[in-house]
Amino acid sequence: METAIWNAFNTLGDDEFAFVGISNTNNTSVINSFVEEGGLTFPILYDPGSSGGVQGGDTYDMYYMPNDGSPYPRDFIIDQQGVIAYANNEIDTEWMIYVINELSGFNNGVLGDLNEDSIVNILDIVSIINIILGQLNPSEYQLWASDLNQDQITNILDVVMLVNLILN
Repeated sequence: METAIWNAFNTLGDDEFAFVGISNTNNTSVINSFVEEGGLTFPILYDPGSSGGVQGGDTYDMYYMPNDGSPYPRDFIIDQQGVIAYANNEIDTEWMIYVINELSGFNNGVLGDLNEDSIVNILDIVSIINIILGQLNPSEYQLWASDLNQDQITNILDVVMLVNLILN
């Protein structure tokens, strides 16, 4: 989440995108340890009303979803009107990126579609190679679309993934 979502969209500006983690404990040493272990840079807020146990507090209760034993936390994307646009118990960064792109007006949101023509094809491979060679100055959307393996680097591995995406 740190690299795939927060780092990718943090540059949109405070009025367009906010990303927070909500903790069920206000024990600063536990939170600090979690932040350090995960290398997190996004803000972590405390859920008031929490007993500090497995369950959360007021926010958790408000957005409770049965998780069928999932070890992952709940992920939500709230749109500009305060309506839940995405909710999931599993980590699905590709779908989350698609939803954020839709809400941000980047539309298409097609992974690998660098030229935004709604088709992933050889022209996108040419574009990604030009990004790697430094001959194309991509916009933020193109950076998201070109980093197919979400490792914050556009390189030959992304080209291989794009070729596989086209062939499948």
